[in-house]
Amino acid sequence: MVRINLPKKEVNTFYNAADTMPEEEYCSGLACYVSRNLKKEFWKKAMAQRPRTYCLGKCYSSPSSSSTHEKPIIEVRSRKSVIGRYLLKGELTLKDYISLGGFKALEYALTSLSKRNIIKEVEKSYLRGRGGGGFPTGKKWLLAYNQKETERYLIVNGDEGDPGAYVDRFIMEYSPFLPIEGALIAAHAIGAQKVYFYIRREYPRSVARVREAVKSMASFLKYKLPKIVVVVGKGSYVVGEETALINALMGRRPEPVFKPPYPTERGLYGKPTVVNNVETLSNIPYIISNGGKEYYELGFSKSRGTKLVSLNSLFKRPGIYEFEFGVPLKEIVSTGGGLKRGKVAGLLIGAPLSGVVRPEEFDTRLGYEELEEIGSSLGHGNIIAFNEESPPGEILREIVSFLSYESCGKCTPCRLGTKKLEGILSKGYILRDELEEVYDIAHTLVSSSLCGLGIGAGRVVLSFLSKYRRVIVHEG
Repeated sequence: MVRINLPKKEVNTFYNAADTMPEEEYCSGLACYVSRNLKKEFWKKAMAQRPRTYCLGKCYSSPSSSSTHEKPIIEVRSRKSVIGRYLLKGELTLKDYISLGGFKALEYALTSLSKRNIIKEVEKSYLRGRGGGGFPTGKKWLLAYNQKETERYLIVNGDEGDPGAYVDRFIMEYSPFLPIEGALIAAHAIGAQKVYFYIRREYPRSVARVREAVKSMASFLKYKLPKIVVVVGKGSYVVGEETALINALMGRRPEPVFKPPYPTERGLYGKPTVVNNVETLSNIPYIISNGGKEYYELGFSKSRGTKLVSLNSLFKRPGIYEFEFGVPLKEIVSTGGGLKRGKVAGLLIGAPLSGVVRPEEFDTRLGYEELEEIGSSLGHGNIIAFNEESPPGEILREIVSFLSYESCGKCTPCRLGTKKLEGILSKGYILRDELEEVYDIAHTLVSSSLCGLGIGAGRVVLSFLSKYRRVIVHEG
């Protein structure tokens, strides 16, 4: 039995927005920083706001505020559309979703497939997590399915907080039935009795749409299904890490915990738990309806299927695009139509816990391992272009400041290391006599941090120094 006995006041001190926030919020995220000259007054207000807001999921119209109402371009650029087709017409009703074939996959899974065979189809597809980790989804489900404990849970991670990322937001707003259908299939396959849908508080429309969808489905679906509970976050980047998210749901301070045991063995309330993000689960109806083999035929190498990528507001055509894995980065950049100001000086893919990509690396193909080979990562598919107005040292300063601000403080390397780096980089560059200390801190973060925030902080510093050392390091 897991004891949960922390006073609510103590738990709430962890969060950025547990009690109150300004009536209108201005985003301080990285996508807003690199486009700060598009709306200078917005960025000025963001810098003055306390507590800070990261990120509103409006990176296609950044710098942004909570009153920004523009919508992104959404296009399908893949041979077959897995998710994008559900986003092309704006907010779908239950009737709209059904007309597109909605819930047929769930019905088929419930009536014609065993739980093990559902998992086998997902394994055949080689679907991997779309939230940054890239772990094979079928393998994760199987780990939970094989546990002896019969009480199990499924968590839908809607805490998309990476700068430049807004894919999950628009899936939840435009087609909430899609991840819900995927979640119900997943819950059935692993034997989960309850589904928790955790959504970040910066996405109020997503919260409303998911709640409306759950309510409207109650009279439509005739099968006995797990209860879906919608939980709203209180403002914390690290809650996106699965063990921190589990702690948040249990009323604890949402700090990451050591692994193993992994959540599939001991997760929510000490029971087997699968955590999948919104986009990952939105792939499931296609896989069940068409078969894992057909899904596997899309994409390439160890990256199968399609991926929704989100382009920031510096692009002339910012928005969400569905591509097959394997497309060169230069094609994605071309789809964005060039920049509104200046030329592309580099890309931040999967930021902030990912390395920088230089223009000479744009022949690299979109894929998990391929991006890792150039020191980057897929993340949520969030792509932030920057121009010459944002020097690499200043971008690194913004990233490190964000990570220091959002560090939970549980592990010493991250708590002290990110703060020290923030101080060194506050001037927008590194002095040569500071360089050895910076390398020491970065390597310590990578080797000793508890979770991906600290590890990523070290990696992003090393990436910038490996590719832009000449302009970041100054003589004393």
